[in-house]
Amino acid sequence: MLGTMKNPFQQVESIDFVDIGCSGSLEDKWEQLFPLLSYTGFDPNAEECDRLSSLPHPYKTAKYLPYAIGGEEGTKTIYLTQRIGCSSLLRPNHNWLNRFSFHDLFKETGTDSVLCTTLNALSSEQGLKADIIKIDTQGLELPILKSGDLLLKNAFCVETETGFVENYIGETTYAQIDELLRSKGFLMFDTKIYKVCRKNSLAEYGKHQPLWCEALWLFDYIGQDKKPSLEEALKSLLICKGMKCFDYGLELAGYFKDLEIIDGDMFAYLEMPKTWINKPKTPSSTVGKILRWLPEDINKRLMFGLKQIFEE
Repeated sequence: MLGTMKNPFQQVESIDFVDIGCSGSLEDKWEQLFPLLSYTGFDPNAEECDRLSSLPHPYKTAKYLPYAIGGEEGTKTIYLTQRIGCSSLLRPNHNWLNRFSFHDLFKETGTDSVLCTTLNALSSEQGLKADIIKIDTQGLELPILKSGDLLLKNAFCVETETGFVENYIGETTYAQIDELLRSKGFLMFDTKIYKVCRKNSLAEYGKHQPLWCEALWLFDYIGQDKKPSLEEALKSLLICKGMKCFDYGLELAGYFKDLEIIDGDMFAYLEMPKTWINKPKTPSSTVGKILRWLPEDINKRLMFGLKQIFEE
C-alpha cells in the first residue's frame, strides 16, 4: 500500500499550528516546518495582530486573531507593562520581581479590557484544530490547557513557557504543567531555562536563579496505547524530525509499523539516519564576510577546513 511512497514526509500537506501569545515571531527551531504550517496566532493586543498581519510570513497560511485566551470566556482586565510581551491578565508580582535586574520590564503602564475566550470555545464554534500548540501567556498556561481538552486531545506537540515561581500574582507554575501534561499522555523532551540576576554588585558573577522555562512536550502514542490515523502518524514523525527528536521518531515509526499504519518499505526508509538528519549548512554569509578581511592564504586554509568539517 505505502511501499511506493518514496519519502513519507512528503505526504504531509499541512500542520495546524496554534500560537497563543504570538507577539514577535517564531524561533528558528521551527524553521523546517514553516512551509507546512497553517498558522493561527492569538494576541490580546489588536494593534499587534494588525502589525503581524501586514508582514510577510514563511508559513503555508497565517492569520492573527485579537483574542485573549484564558480559562473562561468573558471580558477581562489586562495589565499593560513597559514591555508588551510582559503584559498579562495577571498582575505582575512586583514584590518579587523588584528583587531582579529586569523588573523595569514589568512596570505597569495602564490597564485595558479584552475579550477572553477558551480553546474549547474556539474549537467548537470556529473549528480550530491543532497539531502543535505553543503557549506564552504570562502565567495562564494551566487554565488555558484545562479549558482546551477538545484541542489538546488531538495535538501531538505542546510548547509551554512557564514560570518556576509566581512572577505574576496567581501564576501557575511548571510543576503544575508537568503534572497536567503527563496525565494527558505527553512526555517532556526539551527545556530552555531562563535565569535572571539580582540587582546588586555581584550580578555579573556566579550562578543566577532560574525563573521560567520553555518546555517541549510530545504525545506518547506508545505509552497511551493509542492508534493514530495515517495522517496523524506522518505528521507526528515530521514534527519529531523538525524538533530533532530523531530516536523518538524512529521508535514511533516502529510502533506504527506494528499497528500496520505504515508498511515495511516505509519503515526501512525511516530507519536510515539520513532520512532524519539534514545536511549541515555551509558557513553563513556573515562568517564569509569576516573571513574576507583576513589575508588570502589564511582565508583559503580556513575556508577549506570549514568546508571539510561541514561535509563530513
